[in-house]
Amino acid sequence: MLTLEAADAMASAALAEAVRKDFNDVSVAVMDLGGRVLVSKTMTGCPRLIPTLALGKAGAAVGTHSSSRALKEKYVPDRTPQLLAMTTAGFATTQPFCAVPGGVLCRDATTGAVVGAVGVSGASADEDEHCALAGAKACGFTTEPAESAL
Repeated sequence: MLTLEAADAMASAALAEAVRKDFNDVSVAVMDLGGRVLVSKTMTGCPRLIPTLALGKAGAAVGTHSSSRALKEKYVPDRTPQLLAMTTAGFATTQPFCAVPGGVLCRDATTGAVVGAVGVSGASADEDEHCALAGAKACGFTTEPAESAL
C-alpha cells in the first residue's frame, strides 16, 4: 500500500533529483492505485501547465498499469488514433492521461502488486522519467520502467 508518508517522500526525492542533476524546475504528482492524488509538489519556476502534465503522466500509468513511456512506444506512430481516443476518453471522464515519458508505475517490491504511480514533468521527457524513478526507488518500490533511459 502506498502511504501518504511514502508519497510525500517519493515526491521530495524526485524534486531533489531534479535539483541534483540541474534539470529544469519540475512538478511531481503521486497517485495511489485508485487514482487519487496523494501528493503534488511543484518547483517555483514551473510554468502553469507543467503540474497538469505531471498529473496526466501519473494518471496514464496508474490507469493502464503501464509506464507512460510504454504507452507512447506501444501506440506511436502506428496506432496514434487509438492513443488519441484514450486521451479523449480520459478528458471526458476527468481522468488525467498523458502518454509521454515521465509517468512511472510503482509496485510493491515483495508482492509485485501495483500500489500507484508517480508523474514528473518540466524537464525533458527522459529527465522527467529519471526523476520519477529516483523518487519511487527512494521508497523501495519496483518500477516500470525498471531503469532510467539516461
